[in-house]
Amino acid sequence: MKTSIIILTRNQFHLTVLCLESIRKYTPQPYEIIVVDNGSADLTPTYLKIQPDITLICNEDNAGFAAGCNQGLAVATGETILFLNNDTVVTPQWLTSMLEVLYSSPDIGMVGPLTNYSSGHQIIPVTYTDLLDLNSFASEHAKRHQGSTTEVRRLIGFCMLVRRSVLDEVGGFDELYGLGNFEDDDLCLRVARAGYRLLIANASFIHHVGHATMNDIKKDNVQHLMAVNRHRAKEKWGADIFDLIYKEDIRLTCCVLVTSKSTDPALTLASIKEVADEVVLIDQRGECEEIASSYGAKYVDGHRERNKIKLWKLGIEQSAGPYILLLEAGEYISDEDRRKLRVLKRSIHPEVAAVCMQCENHGILNDSYQVRLFHHSFPFPYLDDFNLYEREVQESEIEIKCVPSKLYAAEIVT
Repeated sequence: MKTSIIILTRNQFHLTVLCLESIRKYTPQPYEIIVVDNGSADLTPTYLKIQPDITLICNEDNAGFAAGCNQGLAVATGETILFLNNDTVVTPQWLTSMLEVLYSSPDIGMVGPLTNYSSGHQIIPVTYTDLLDLNSFASEHAKRHQGSTTEVRRLIGFCMLVRRSVLDEVGGFDELYGLGNFEDDDLCLRVARAGYRLLIANASFIHHVGHATMNDIKKDNVQHLMAVNRHRAKEKWGADIFDLIYKEDIRLTCCVLVTSKSTDPALTLASIKEVADEVVLIDQRGECEEIASSYGAKYVDGHRERNKIKLWKLGIEQSAGPYILLLEAGEYISDEDRRKLRVLKRSIHPEVAAVCMQCENHGILNDSYQVRLFHHSFPFPYLDDFNLYEREVQESEIEIKCVPSKLYAAEIVT
């Protein structure tokens, strides 16, 4: 699997040399380097033209961050795309750690590293004061944080690792933002709204000088550009972009019912663990406490209860909500539908009382929709009697699937 590393340059020759040399030294994975030069007036173009391992695109003038990145994206051949500022210095295992996180789940669309200079959640305190000590710091940091991740709403554009398939789906950077600022926030919002997760690979650390290219622009002009682009983003999205990025998702509890007829609940629990804020397992068998614990689920022992409605109620009573999703053991949410469920969590209107979903059995979708997700205030025994309630009932494209070994239709108790 190849990674296309796309770097924009505008002057800052010495920083570009440091960045490229660090990539060559500390990147054992297959990669290509694509540099888009935005009208440099120093030695940068001359140097880049004699580098045999670089695909170079030269613009006469500054096309801006978004347009330059999109130029690089248009010629990239890798399955993974890395947008990297030229004022960075990478360290051992930098890309290894990010790739491991990016491909650890199909739900993950974008990954970034930690650094010494950034806004948001990616900045950490550092002990080095000289680049000679950078690798020592980064190596110790990687050992302490190997395999650790932090899920975030926003990754900063100095270093963004993205699946090519995600960019094919949501598009590249929006060139509405001209020279720069807010195009990375815009991309993060689109990736999140497509149902993908954004993660920091905590073991990956790179040094970032910060605002090297923007330093060519007068401070007053930078402030004006930021204000203009924030307004552009608001006009595009209909609200302040940061309000949308950090908008709180609904909290969702998934109640999983294990009956005497159910198959192993492991697939069901695995399919929901990354998108449910809470999982409650109701066990009619009285033998699934250990597996509930292994998935961090609340366990409700219902082995003395034979009434299905009462079993569901036992789980609902233990749910923090405010929204609840009902699944039987043996049913599961696919990768694609898990993304749709995440989108639903981010977009559901407060007036929505219940969501109807289709259920698949033996590969065949049921003709009718079933209420499987509903607000905690919605009286459970009457979920199908929508006429009693003024609150909205929404249809969803999410499909609840059953494992092939399940030989009976999934039930919904009304």
